[in-house]
Amino acid sequence: MRDGVRRLVLGGLAGKLLGMLREVLLAAAYGTGVPATATRVAQTGTLVPVDFFTADVLSAGFLPLHKELLRTDPDRADRLFRALRRGLWVLSAVLVVALVAGAGTVVRLVAPGLEPATAATCAEFLRVMALGIPSYLQFSLLSYLEMSHGGFRLAGVRATVQNLGMVAALGAAWALGEPVVLATGFALAYLGLHAWGVGQVADLVPRGPTTGAREVLAQVWRRVRPLLLLPVVLQGSVVTERVVASLLGDQVVAAVDYARFVATTGVNLLAVPLGLAGLAALAGLDRTAARERLAGTLPGLLLVVVPASVVLTVGSAPVVQVLYARGAFDASAVTTSAAVLTGFGVGFWAQSCAYVLVKALNAAGRNRTAAGALLAGLVVTLAVNLSLHGVLGPVTLGLAASAGAVVTTVVAARPLGVAGVLGRWLLACLPVAAVAGVLGWWVGRDLSGWVALVAVTGAVGAVWAAAWLGVGPWRRVGVGIVRGSQA
Repeated sequence: MRDGVRRLVLGGLAGKLLGMLREVLLAAAYGTGVPATATRVAQTGTLVPVDFFTADVLSAGFLPLHKELLRTDPDRADRLFRALRRGLWVLSAVLVVALVAGAGTVVRLVAPGLEPATAATCAEFLRVMALGIPSYLQFSLLSYLEMSHGGFRLAGVRATVQNLGMVAALGAAWALGEPVVLATGFALAYLGLHAWGVGQVADLVPRGPTTGAREVLAQVWRRVRPLLLLPVVLQGSVVTERVVASLLGDQVVAAVDYARFVATTGVNLLAVPLGLAGLAALAGLDRTAARERLAGTLPGLLLVVVPASVVLTVGSAPVVQVLYARGAFDASAVTTSAAVLTGFGVGFWAQSCAYVLVKALNAAGRNRTAAGALLAGLVVTLAVNLSLHGVLGPVTLGLAASAGAVVTTVVAARPLGVAGVLGRWLLACLPVAAVAGVLGWWVGRDLSGWVALVAVTGAVGAVWAAAWLGVGPWRRVGVGIVRGSQA
């Protein structure tokens, strides 16, 4: 297990670094122009129907059932894999035909506000990207088959190879002057992954005819049925965000993902190591001990993610300038992306806390409660996007995600018994965050780029460091982090 975790962590880190390279190069090459917009819309049109039909089937249905059957009834485990493999081939064929034939209709549903020329380019990208669906689904199934047998090679390289394919396609599109080549990156990456994956797990793949498929697939259905509402709302929220972005302007569609990449990278860098380091043993603890462990972890997490949230909120423009402002990424692209990032920044602390709390629920085996918390947040995200975009503009897209994260955090904290601790520390952080935010805005208001980012970060950091050293409980938490007792 330790080797598997190491593979996943290293693979995730490599994938994240390549993802950053992909975003920076895409911004430099196309900014928030038509090719970048078409890439985002085509990804949504390709992955929403795929994930809607298969995400829980594979993770919550196939994997735990197959692992259980390997111990108790290997023959039925083989039948389950063969039946699901055949079903995914049929599903992928239907999806490819539907997306290729109805690309224009799908684009109009996902992004109805696009200009006609932009929509036509999106449809062209979608037809190409959809060709990767069969390999995407089959590689996913092979990855879960390997996980069921205790292996993690396929899952570990997935993000890395996918981003490599997209970076290579981006380079080819730029060199050839043919933006549609961008869309080949997804399809070719998964064609290669699929071919490689078949060879890697060839000894695990069962042979023979598919018999008894109905009975084993019925077991999968019983496991995923209670979770069906979550993917419906999740994919609905994804589509709603694209719809709202397109209504605000073609440029906003691409800007959302540039801003989101910054926020999600921050969560991965801060929430994962600081939060999950202390959760590794939760699965083996009773509820009282787990609550105490989690209550001891949250203060340290908040004291790190709240100032980061302040920097992303008041320093969104310099963050975007430093990361993306080169080549085709002009001043208008900076303004739009920074507005969205401001919205994400307001709730960055909540996105980090929600991640940790949901993982704590998973570790305790309370998956339905975790799904309920996520569902509540997604409903709020959807509602904010629909109701406020006409009033607030692009910032709404970030604020909606932040509002949803706050709701998920609150809903998840209550059953874990840490709502009181979370509330007290948030109230303590609020006045310090307000002072830090005002000072950060003031020192950076007439600056730009690296100078502005350093000034804002320095001002926020100085206020936060003073509070950290001057407030007794904060100082004790800081000492605990340095000594490792917060992990």
